[in-house]
Amino acid sequence: MSVQGAATASGASHRAAHGLGCRSSLLLLVLLTLGSAWGAASAQMPAGTRVAYVDMKRLIDSSPQFLRARERLLREFEAASNLLREDEARVSGLEIRLREAQQQGNRDAEAAVLAELEPLRRSVERTRDRLLRELEARSEQEVERAWPLINDSVAEFARDQGIDIVVSSGVAYVSGRTDITDRVLDRLQRADAARDGR
Repeated sequence: MSVQGAATASGASHRAAHGLGCRSSLLLLVLLTLGSAWGAASAQMPAGTRVAYVDMKRLIDSSPQFLRARERLLREFEAASNLLREDEARVSGLEIRLREAQQQGNRDAEAAVLAELEPLRRSVERTRDRLLRELEARSEQEVERAWPLINDSVAEFARDQGIDIVVSSGVAYVSGRTDITDRVLDRLQRADAARDGR
């Protein structure tokens, strides 16, 4: 699979708790831990405490800020991904030639194909691993840049609505009345439109 394909497939699962595909497993772990902690503490909340739920993964994956970041990453890695796909296609072609030489019992042709195929395979693997590491690092950078806006939007909405606690995970049931994901997403979309002057 090419790096661009891997980026699209994982994407916002990436990069998940930052979507972009959200690829922020550390943040996801923190969110899960906080969610569980809030769940355990809920029995001790004062009467009248207002609690809401936000689906951070969906919020991140759907926010215009993360969609734009994903597009930037795809453009940034497009050229390298195309070159990788070309080399992968060359590997596939050589593998076909190798099987044909083996079926024909042509040892000389088999040796010649292997001499070209094996170093190309290693090169493809090294390139794929390197690009995936670079993509992950860049994804984390984009997450760190956009995350404060996402987090602030959740907090601002909660303050405006008089909500005391927003839980992101660790709950067994959420009613539509308690789930504020769509309303926070709408706020992010409006902020993005205002930034672009739309």
